[in-house]
Amino acid sequence: MLKLARKVLCLDWDKRSLRLVVARVGGGRMKLEDAHAHRLPHTVDADDPAALGEFIRQQLRRHHLRPRHVVIDVPRERAVINRLTLPPTPDAEVAAAVRFQAMKELPFPVDAAAVDYVIVGREARGLAVEVLLAAVTLETLERIKATCAAAGLMPERIGLRPYANVVSVEQVLGATDEHVLFVDVGPGATEIDVIRGRQLAFARSANVNVPVPKPLETDGREGSRIISISEIAELMAGDAGAEAAVDELLVEVTRTLQAFRATDAEAVVGRVVVAGGTGIETALAERLEQRLGYPAVIYDPTGPLGVAPSDGPKLRSFSAVLGLAWGLSREGLLALDFLNPKRPVSGRAVLQRRLRLAGLAAAAVAVLGAGLWFREYDALRRQHQQMLTANNKLWDGVLAKAKIRNRVDEVQEWTAQALWPDELLHLTQLAVEPGQKMVVQEIQLDAVAKTPLVQLRNVSVADWRIPTQYVERLKDFEWNGTRPYDAKQGTWNGNPDGQRFKGTVDIQVTLRRLKEFRDAQAQREKERRERLQEPR
Repeated sequence: MLKLARKVLCLDWDKRSLRLVVARVGGGRMKLEDAHAHRLPHTVDADDPAALGEFIRQQLRRHHLRPRHVVIDVPRERAVINRLTLPPTPDAEVAAAVRFQAMKELPFPVDAAAVDYVIVGREARGLAVEVLLAAVTLETLERIKATCAAAGLMPERIGLRPYANVVSVEQVLGATDEHVLFVDVGPGATEIDVIRGRQLAFARSANVNVPVPKPLETDGREGSRIISISEIAELMAGDAGAEAAVDELLVEVTRTLQAFRATDAEAVVGRVVVAGGTGIETALAERLEQRLGYPAVIYDPTGPLGVAPSDGPKLRSFSAVLGLAWGLSREGLLALDFLNPKRPVSGRAVLQRRLRLAGLAAAAVAVLGAGLWFREYDALRRQHQQMLTANNKLWDGVLAKAKIRNRVDEVQEWTAQALWPDELLHLTQLAVEPGQKMVVQEIQLDAVAKTPLVQLRNVSVADWRIPTQYVERLKDFEWNGTRPYDAKQGTWNGNPDGQRFKGTVDIQVTLRRLKEFRDAQAQREKERRERLQEPR
């Protein structure tokens, strides 16, 4: 079937700038028609829907654009992203499982948010076992809708900015199985994503203020269908504000890589791509390559867009908005849509489907029975059918019971792995000791690793003996007749000049009972399969 290309408008903005793209999409292709970037005046507050909407309306009129619908994205800083582990779940039941787990994972009520997800892991039978959950508060969505209404637009889709960058990076770099570190520099917030293929492996937003120079003169072609964007001058290395911003971003990128490696210690980053229109991107790419040792390049979409290479610097800040346009060219590329999130299938719909199937099956049996004219054969057939029916009913009962038991086992197995509240309580109680000063800067739980553990990072203490005593208490702690923890501390980093704390150390706590539970998982899975095997 031939699918005609359609014209779309995609918008992306931050606190200081607006980017818009007009493109024709369809059949897996995207043709760029217009791309414009505008600095927000000081009188326009990006968080004020009326003011920002009116500014967007003015720019659309300026470029003689009269669209009715628009596609937008939500920045990383406005969204909550979590990776969730599920018991093996059919696709039709994933939405309900995600919503149930989201009630415990989200920092706000699930009814006050739009929740969508992407399946990122499946087991051997094709059932979902890992998803990436993304949630945005309804207040944020209403502010976006109000901005669109003030601009005279209706949102057609509201996606997630990091996933738009995933699509954009794939178009620029091509299909690749390596991990790509993508740094999208903004004037107030920088998004740092780790991308592998079409999946978002990790995403983080860092609030770093970057001094943005005044734009140079435009290319003077605003009336044409050629890209018309104000060019941003490269900041000089001697600019103190720019150099400070680069140094701060280097720290934030390093922290992001450390956090990502805590979730996947064997992952290796193949290259770094730096995007943005602040003017420090080239300097940042060079410093990142020097510090990390990965090849670093500047985001340049001119090749896949088929435009002049000289337009590359103008398009550095367009990664997300171009990703939205590319994502609309083929169904399924934009995995998340907060305007129309995936929802659980109602029980009524499932029942209606089963009744329709049962009706079709009954009709088929009736048609076959009408062709049996011989009495003796018909009598034997009825007798045989009755025996089969009785046997099938018995087996259906056994099978239904086995399925229920398996599902209960899977839920209990999933519940047994949700140890975070208990473990955090124990770790906190064992750390409380009168007169001791100990502050934990970061706690990381890795419940899906081969050896499940909790990482206490940058533990600041007033005395080097405090963490040693804490480790011994963890080892000696008993719960329900067992010792659930094995602990060890890392290298002591002394700070003799500290007034409250004399140094820091990392502490690693192994979750023994979760490891033992994990080791017996294969046997439990075998028992569940055996329950479903029909006896012969």
